[in-house]
Amino acid sequence: MTNIKSFFLGLLLFTIGETTFGQTNKFDIGVEGSPSLIFLLGNDIIKQWHKPTIGFSGGLFFQFNFKKIVSLRTNIAYERKGSIVTLQTTDINGNSLGEVTTHTNFDYLTFPVLVRATFGKKVKFFVNAGPYFGYLIKQTFVNKGDNIPKTTIDNTFRDKRFDTGISTGLGLSVPIKTKFAFSFEVRNNLGLYNVSAVPVANNGTIKTNSTNYLLGFTYKLGQRTSDTK
Repeated sequence: MTNIKSFFLGLLLFTIGETTFGQTNKFDIGVEGSPSLIFLLGNDIIKQWHKPTIGFSGGLFFQFNFKKIVSLRTNIAYERKGSIVTLQTTDINGNSLGEVTTHTNFDYLTFPVLVRATFGKKVKFFVNAGPYFGYLIKQTFVNKGDNIPKTTIDNTFRDKRFDTGISTGLGLSVPIKTKFAFSFEVRNNLGLYNVSAVPVANNGTIKTNSTNYLLGFTYKLGQRTSDTK
């Protein structure tokens, strides 16, 4: 994980040092969403039994563009984080009852605050980094198996309402005429905060992690009449 952070930091510094074009509009607004690769971290039980699974993220964003390469970006998104556990079950006589799969779902409203550096002419490439803040809406266990009905258990009371961590990402934006653009970004959200409100086995923690594959649609506002290039 340290190597990933170093890569993003190095790319950001290189971009700031090598790129000098001006940004012609002051604001970007739009929507973005994606499937996500999600998993949990923090204790031996998670490490042994929990596996990554597929989540999602979607919401609205706002971006303020400075004259050169730097922008300040934030958004509000509904995001599912968590993990999956698959176990073989038996009855009291040891007879197999088949597989049971448990999805541990953390549903958040998330608010990243990102510094973005953009470079390129028509197709623009970007890197960004900054903190994110999350508010827990609900945490559930969803169980389903070969011989049992699907059940959902609300476990929100056992978790803290707030989460925070570091978001880093890189991607590209493709213009559509002058006012619109499509974008694609790979963004990792590394949780730094123990979200469990109750003690965890062996003095462990529960921390979230997600990698979003974001597709976005941008509308550009506040066109500048002149820039120093």
